[in-house]
Amino acid sequence: MAKYVAGIDFGTTNSAAAISDGATPRMVDVEGGKDTIPTALFFADKTNRVHYGRDAQNKYTNGDGSGRFMRSMKRILGSQTMRGGTVVNGKMTRFDTIIEYFVKHLKQKIDKAAGAKVEYVVMGRPVHFRDNDPAGDAQAQAELEKIALAAGFKHVAFQYEPIAAAFAHEQNLTSEKLAFVVDIGGGTSDFTIIRLSPERKFKLDRTEDVLANTGVRIGGNDFDKALSMKSFMPCFGLGTEYKSYDKNITIPTSPYISLSTWSSVNEVYNYKTLNMVRGYTVWGLEPEKTKRLYEIIENRLGHKNLDYVENAKMALSSQQDYEIVLDFLADAPLVKTNRSIFEDSIKSDMAKIEKSVQECIAQAGIKNTDIELVILTGGSTEIPYVSRVMQSYFPNAELSSANKMASVGLGLAYDAMRRFAEPQHTK
Repeated sequence: MAKYVAGIDFGTTNSAAAISDGATPRMVDVEGGKDTIPTALFFADKTNRVHYGRDAQNKYTNGDGSGRFMRSMKRILGSQTMRGGTVVNGKMTRFDTIIEYFVKHLKQKIDKAAGAKVEYVVMGRPVHFRDNDPAGDAQAQAELEKIALAAGFKHVAFQYEPIAAAFAHEQNLTSEKLAFVVDIGGGTSDFTIIRLSPERKFKLDRTEDVLANTGVRIGGNDFDKALSMKSFMPCFGLGTEYKSYDKNITIPTSPYISLSTWSSVNEVYNYKTLNMVRGYTVWGLEPEKTKRLYEIIENRLGHKNLDYVENAKMALSSQQDYEIVLDFLADAPLVKTNRSIFEDSIKSDMAKIEKSVQECIAQAGIKNTDIELVILTGGSTEIPYVSRVMQSYFPNAELSSANKMASVGLGLAYDAMRRFAEPQHTK
């Protein structure tokens, strides 16, 4: 095997990495003693420095906010947007360059942990980067491969994230299991049916063990968007009207949708949108609400608001009711929500997830009662609604949720050990 190999779980919301020198893979300290890092960057305009992860979030939300904050960049891979760029501190910067900054940062952490430059890596990927778009899906993987090579890796391979999670869990099995892997991250929900066993884990080629793979481009970020639109945006005027001559017209939803979508928040920070919203504060029938919308856009507080939304979502995993004061706004409005409202808001997203689960079972040609082990990975599997749905499909299965945030990274490193065993050194 190569002296060191690595696995990188480049996620929509969080990222992680693991390395191995032939021994049991270990997670890499990617930020301040932690083995996960938010997939976020902040380009500070005063110092011209790039900040990453929690540091980026803190610099943006607790500093003066002067600079460009970016998150959920994985979602634009394979899209038309990826072919262009965006203005970062007055300079047009390509999106592949921005993602390369982050991947290169991960590589630096990997090299530090290994004490050497690591050349071999298996990158995680969702089953579908783009739904119903094979060309876009292939393009997304090619873009990520090019970025990994530019970041300094010399040999890059890919593995489906749910399969990687299965490899990590397989290390602790004492007998063969037919497993269903549920990987619901920030941007995608991916599913795999795979045969796992103590003997199979040493095989280089696991093709015959994988019975089915399906996925849908729905994840935790979409749940944030749904909760934001249901419980937060009405506080900023969503659903209210403005007077136009002798008619009352409902305010367009476009600025609210952008402010509820992690990858689109920056799109409302322009003169045209600000001028439009200024008009709503004058002609709106509920100006106290649209003034808050104006304040958010003028002061670029969209990401801070989404932080509050995300905190509400996470809190509703352990409690029924939740309320929060939006203390970053001048009048500090109170937002109240509850688990029932949240679950109702994500019902259509969950229907798409369930359809993908059903497709995976059908593709494998098995009955749901044949599944002996359900492996839950990804932060969004903590949501009670998600857990209930998965348990209802597989009533006979043992449920495993160990290492939810680390299992994909570890599994990718296990896969790298197999792929880059001597004398292969090929993709």
